[in-house]
Amino acid sequence: MLIFWKGVEAQKIYIDSLNDFLLRKDLPAEDRVNALCKLAKANFEKDLPLSFKQAREALYYAARLKDGRGKAMAFATLIHLYIRQKDLKHAYESRDSAMYYITKTKDPVTTGFVWFRSGWLDLVNDENDKAIAKLLKALDYFKGQQVYDYESTVYHYLASIYGYGNDPQKQKKYADLCYSAALRSKQVDPLNTAYYTSGQSYFDRFKLDSIHRSLLDSALMTNKKSLALSKKEAGRLLIQSNTAAVALNTANSYFQYFPGTYRDSAEKYIDIAIDIATKTNLQEVLLNCYGLKSEYALRDGNYDEAEKILLTGLSAVAADVVKMPLTKARIFLGLSHIAEKRGDKAAALNYLKQYMQFNKEAFDEEKINSIQRVEAQYQAEKKEQEITFLHQEAAFTKKMNLFYIMLGLTGIAALLFLLRSYNYKLKASVRKQKLVDQEKAAAELRAQLKEAEATQLQTEQVLLKERQERLQKELLAGTLQIEEKNELLQLLSGKVDSESHLSVDEQIKKIVNQQKRMDKDFEELKTDFFETNPVFFERLQQKANHTLTRLDLKYCSYILMGLSNKEVSSRLGIEPKSIRMARYRIKQKFGLDKEENLDNFIRSQE
Repeated sequence: MLIFWKGVEAQKIYIDSLNDFLLRKDLPAEDRVNALCKLAKANFEKDLPLSFKQAREALYYAARLKDGRGKAMAFATLIHLYIRQKDLKHAYESRDSAMYYITKTKDPVTTGFVWFRSGWLDLVNDENDKAIAKLLKALDYFKGQQVYDYESTVYHYLASIYGYGNDPQKQKKYADLCYSAALRSKQVDPLNTAYYTSGQSYFDRFKLDSIHRSLLDSALMTNKKSLALSKKEAGRLLIQSNTAAVALNTANSYFQYFPGTYRDSAEKYIDIAIDIATKTNLQEVLLNCYGLKSEYALRDGNYDEAEKILLTGLSAVAADVVKMPLTKARIFLGLSHIAEKRGDKAAALNYLKQYMQFNKEAFDEEKINSIQRVEAQYQAEKKEQEITFLHQEAAFTKKMNLFYIMLGLTGIAALLFLLRSYNYKLKASVRKQKLVDQEKAAAELRAQLKEAEATQLQTEQVLLKERQERLQKELLAGTLQIEEKNELLQLLSGKVDSESHLSVDEQIKKIVNQQKRMDKDFEELKTDFFETNPVFFERLQQKANHTLTRLDLKYCSYILMGLSNKEVSSRLGIEPKSIRMARYRIKQKFGLDKEENLDNFIRSQE
């Protein structure tokens, strides 16, 4: 179908080609639905009733399809048409139906299109936050699907949300994205829409900062690109409303921001807008064009001409299907001011009455629209709640049915069990008691095992602690012995007497033998020393306020072992007098009186 439509060069040819395509008897229902939706979009500006007929026909054929794609596209198309007809109630109903049927298809383009139309409906009703979220969601579905025309349209609406000074930076961002996507689409309508979007972005920024005249020049240049494209591709352009709006905006720019010498340029673009609006039933554009022409007549002071122009505009839209009471009210208010300026108070009063009438109609219409919008939203939420409730109720019913089945099966099984076990009641009772006894014995055994495990664990912990303390003591004793050996070796040279009648070897052997005797004595004392608490030295340091030196601690160890001053003197190779001085110094560090015995004090710290 895309290849078929790619070569279409004129709008009439495009529509005729679609109609010829639909005449094929072997045409699949899905292709027929797509063609009818495209026809509805192509005809809505010129023949809205025909577009409705084609969209409903698309819905008829979509009902034959199992997949929800066709029905979702048809209902999404109806959203657009109902908004064009200003029928919010049916627009919301179509939206709800479209949202339902996208749950029945996995096609991302169709899903994105429905979210796009749903967001556009919120935008029309000034619910911008909802609209932004849905439009962005539509873009997520379009991503990677190469539907650049849809993407460009979504960016156009996002830019319009941030327009009119709301957020110029975001408006420019989405306007640029709109143009970029339009170029990739290689289609006339998206590109024309992109020019319109970019021109509006430049113009909105100029109104915020009118010093930068270049923004206005850029807006006019972009608008003229749109008009040139529309003229060149007139046959291929389906949506004429954007071109009419561009022409009107250009004329209004000349009226507001250029001197009167540019009136011919302004009227040229007014005539372009009037021509397009007349062909496509664009009432609001048409009335605004006549209003702008009337403003020029007022500038000239020609009140009769200004009045005539406005009345011509009113007669041009009198028979249109879609009513616009608010726009008409503004026209009659303008007529009232014109009549008042020329001094015709009766005409001014008459126009003012008609203004009041149409203003009331506009108010009533807005009130009805608001009621319809609220009612539609209420019904939509109500349907969502009903659907949620139905899902919950179905799930609950399913669970209850399953529960009843299981309950029935359980009852039957229980009955069979009772019938079967009736004759073996006594035997079962004995068996049960035996099982209870076994479980009791097993429980007692498990308790005993746990208790044994706890006792074993405690014993292992005690043994581990004793082993650790013994190793610490052995390490301490071994360290002391090694230090004594090292000191002995250092003192050998001092012990050998060159003038002795004994030789050097004999003197050394004598010293070694003496040391062996001392080692023997040390071994006898070492067993008692091993029983010393590992924190012995720490206690001594605490008593002495951490003033004991390493040598002091060694003296304390020898004292604890029960060595006399003479034995300590021989072991360390120093004079007994030095040992006595060391004991006196240690006694002072412990803060002991003269009467207190140092040996008893040290042994008491064990």
